[in-house]
This record gives sequence, structure tokens and C-alpha cells, in this order.
Amino acid sequence: MMARQWLLLQREIWEHKALYYAPLAVAGLLVFGFVVSFVTALAQGMPFDVAVVTLELTGAPFSVTGGAAILGIPFLFLNLVLGVVVFLYGIDALYAERKDKSILFWRSMPVTDTETVISKLITAVVAAPLITTAIVIATQVVLLVLVSLVLLIGGGSPVELLLAPLPFIQLWFLFLWILLTSSIWFAPVVAWFLLCSAFAKRSVLIWVFVPWIVLGMLESIVMRTGQVWQLIGERFSFAAISGLDFPAGINVDDDAALEALIKSGDFDVLGVIAPIKFLTDPGLWGGLVVTAIFLAGAVYCRRFRS
Repeated sequence: MMARQWLLLQREIWEHKALYYAPLAVAGLLVFGFVVSFVTALAQGMPFDVAVVTLELTGAPFSVTGGAAILGIPFLFLNLVLGVVVFLYGIDALYAERKDKSILFWRSMPVTDTETVISKLITAVVAAPLITTAIVIATQVVLLVLVSLVLLIGGGSPVELLLAPLPFIQLWFLFLWILLTSSIWFAPVVAWFLLCSAFAKRSVLIWVFVPWIVLGMLESIVMRTGQVWQLIGERFSFAAISGLDFPAGINVDDDAALEALIKSGDFDVLGVIAPIKFLTDPGLWGGLVVTAIFLAGAVYCRRFRS
């Protein structure tokens, strides 16, 4: 079964090239934007400090202080791209194969509906975040080299101003942990996309959103409560920090203070990774139960819908 799952995973990545083309395109735009902005700044004779490289990106002042932006900007943008790609993949994964009749071919293969649906969930929850993490790190390395060249041109030391202040390797492990735990936390959402993709004859987006909107409105009108909206809000708001445990007194929303703390060397980056907290969170296991229910529905619909 593991061998078949690996082959099915390869099939999903091969068929859905947007899983890596989309983040690669955005990463290329980020690098291109940096190069164009810096060349434009030099052509206009704009001064820059070796400690703070001031550029002009998309018409607004943009500063790179140390290595914070090199790490944060690709992670932020590519994380958003990952969310969009997984959403589009989920709503199309089982619907498209019925629409183009390719399901008839795949059903001739010795693979069950359950294995197929599970492979699509693994693709969205595990494979896509791993691909995105690799592209994030590669983008950060390219930007790191480019900013190092900028600092050398300005007479500064890349090691002293860029490499030494931030623990890059530890932060890369942290990024990988955040992406994987967030994806697992979102597993019931992805499973719902797959269920709608397997069930809908057309207009998958309507089935994705309308039932929850109607359910939330009915609850608000009839019961005067908002549990549906609260559950949805918690599922999205706790995604990135569900597997992290910050020490008391640290404000994770204050980027400048957090960056200064990391640079000081008094903050253990990997120390905020909290696998026990993540694995003992009732929200995680409740979400996995819901994921199993939605997946069972998706398997049933794929088996009998067409």
C-alpha cells in the first residue's frame, strides 16, 4: 500500500504542476523585484546604508534590516500562495477527473477510491508544504546572496551585518514546523474541499461556502449564538501558532521587538517548537475526526457519484 501511495503522490504532483509552478513564479517575482529595485536605486543615485539597505519596491519605501526581511518576506508571500494553491487543488482534485472522464482510466488501475482520496489529502497537507518550504529556503538563500553583494558594494561585512545576527538554520526548521503543523491543523478544511469536489456536479465553490454560511445564519437567527462562526474563526486564527509555545512576556505581534530578541542571542528559536502541546491539543484531534468523516464522504461520493 505504501508503494501505491508513493506512486499516487507522484501522480498528483505530476498532474497538478501549480503545486510548484505557482510558488516558483512568486519566488522569481520577489527576486526580480529586489534586483530591479536595487538597480533602479543605484541608477538614481539613491544613497544606502550598509546596515539598512533602503530600496523602492512597488512604489513604497522598503528596508532590509539585517536578515529579517530576507527570511520574512518570502515566507509570508509563499505561505499565502500555498493557501491559494491548496484551496484550488482541493476543490478541483476530484471534480476535474469526473469532468474530463479521466476517472474511467484511473478506475481501471488496481487502486481503491480510499487510496486515491487519501493520496490527495497527503498531497495537500504534506507534499505541498514541503515543496513550498524548499522554495522558501531557496528564495531566502538567493536574496541572502544578493543582499550580501549589496553590503559588499557599500563597504560592509555580510557576515557581521547579515549572517551572524540571525540563526538561519534554526529559523528554517521553525518555518518547516509552522507550515507542516498549519497544514495538519487545516486538514478538516482540505477534507471538506475534497468532499465538495467529489459531490458537486457543478459549481464546487457554491458547495464549499454556502452550506456554512447558511448554517451560521440559521444558528444566529434561531439559537442566537455564533458557535459556527467561532469554530471557523478558531480553526483559521490558531493555525500558525497551534504548534508553538512562546515564553511569557514575548509579544509575537511586535516584529521589531521579536527580531531584536532573536538577534540578542537570548531567545531559543527552536525552543518555541512545542510538539507535545500540538499533539495534546483537543482542537487537533477533533479536527482529525472531522477530517475522517469528510474523507469517508469523499470516498463514497467518488465511488458512486459518477
